[in-house]
Amino acid sequence: MRRLALLIAFAALALAPAAAHAAKPPDTSALTDRRASGLALMTAYSDLLILKDRAKLGRVLDDAFLIQRTDGSWADKARYLAKLPDLRDYAFDQAQVRRAGRMLTFRATATSVLTVNGEAYAPSPAPMLTVWRWTGERWLLVAQGNFNVPRS
Repeated sequence: MRRLALLIAFAALALAPAAAHAAKPPDTSALTDRRASGLALMTAYSDLLILKDRAKLGRVLDDAFLIQRTDGSWADKARYLAKLPDLRDYAFDQAQVRRAGRMLTFRATATSVLTVNGEAYAPSPAPMLTVWRWTGERWLLVAQGNFNVPRS
């Protein structure tokens, strides 16, 4: 009985981060704010990804969107939306932002609980890079590079 209680407690702790993100609707106001920070943009995007909100993610991704992963896999907008990764939790650290005209580049160290194409990725901090474009009305994610490695 004690083992069962411990297993339930550990399971609840493992699910708590995802539940915390899913407990409230994501604040996506940054996506329509010209002055939004890179961190606010990535938080809005990541929260939508946790919810697997394909419709809203489809409006966030630029038609030219590409994602490149360290394992060599990649996807364009259509392939990405068809098979979304399973993001359960995330944190960004050491963020840097560069702006030029209508472009914003965000780089950070990301720690995430993530599964891509059925393969769990290491939850250790890893560098990542995103490029955003301001349309005059909203930000669109143009490109993303993730340098996290699968657990194996």
